Amino acid sequence: MQTVKNITDIRYFLERFDTIDPGYNYQVDYHADAERSFTSLPTFVAEFKNCSVNSCPVLVTEDKHLITNHVWNLTHKSRNKPQKSHGLWASWGDTIDLEMPTVTKQFNEEHKYVWLPIDEDSTANPWHILIDVISKFRLVEKRWSTAFTEYVFILANPSTYFDKIAKELFPELKYYVMPKGETWRFQHLIVPSLSNHHDGVITPHLAPWLRHFKGRYGIVESKIPNRKIYVSRQGSLTRSVSNHDELLLALRGWESVRLETMAVSEQIKIFSEASHVLAPHGAGLINLIWCKEGTKVTEIQDIKMVKKKVYPVLSHTLKLDHNLYIAPTLPVTHKGKTKPKGIKRFNDLIKFEINIPNLMACID
Repeated sequence: MQTVKNITDIRYFLERFDTIDPGYNYQVDYHADAERSFTSLPTFVAEFKNCSVNSCPVLVTEDKHLITNHVWNLTHKSRNKPQKSHGLWASWGDTIDLEMPTVTKQFNEEHKYVWLPIDEDSTANPWHILIDVISKFRLVEKRWSTAFTEYVFILANPSTYFDKIAKELFPELKYYVMPKGETWRFQHLIVPSLSNHHDGVITPHLAPWLRHFKGRYGIVESKIPNRKIYVSRQGSLTRSVSNHDELLLALRGWESVRLETMAVSEQIKIFSEASHVLAPHGAGLINLIWCKEGTKVTEIQDIKMVKKKVYPVLSHTLKLDHNLYIAPTLPVTHKGKTKPKGIKRFNDLIKFEINIPNLMACID
């Protein structure tokens, strides 16, 4: 057992390490009930010597500082704590009595190691993988003006989606995956910040950096987008459409796609060729990154979630025509007190009930 100081203030990092991106002031008018002005937080790259990391994910420095805020997207924002303790602590506060498991692997300075924290419930989420994890490749490149392929990355939990992205987009990537619950020790570890700190307010430089990777698939930028894409969530417990069959009949000339059945390359191609995108709110809309400027996006959203500015901000940075369609919701019946695997919030267990004429007027 050790007592550690919990670092929650971003100034701790900005006073010690180089800032990569300054904060950016956004003006995005996307709904009457949502704030229009907000600011992204600065990004940075931290470095620590003789530190230990656990897949929880938390990092403990040589001088007993606990690092997780500002380098990972914490689920319980009101408490600024990781989603699960895995028995490492009994209570969370400014100081924490921490029971780190015995170190199972040690790394010297043979390579330049970069930590990629991610909690186990986010490992299948495309938004978190691209915006909260792979974004750190860019920060490392910016910090030292060297390709991210010169580094060895440490992913805090197994993720088949990360493996899929790495294989298709970054085949030259070198990385290790921490098994659940393990603690590893590093003589020197590079720790980039998040590029998304709250409710999807990303640094504006991130999306264009991600977008340029679609060139690896030989996608022709000069081609005029002409496909109308409806992203179905009928395979999901969250935010599907109750009158889905009726909606499909109304969407003549549209293609209905299930992203979870498609390769990354297929998703990039179809969104690159889209003139219109219609989709319920969900992680699959991270594929808006691949759209061309001017693509018309209609996001089906719950009025209770309208303040989550994730995709309006993303569309703003990419110069897409983004609109919200607010739909009534129905609860999804779920037995038991525990959330289904991969579900972070019970209030995500809803179905949208679409007023077809109203929606068609919105997308036309």
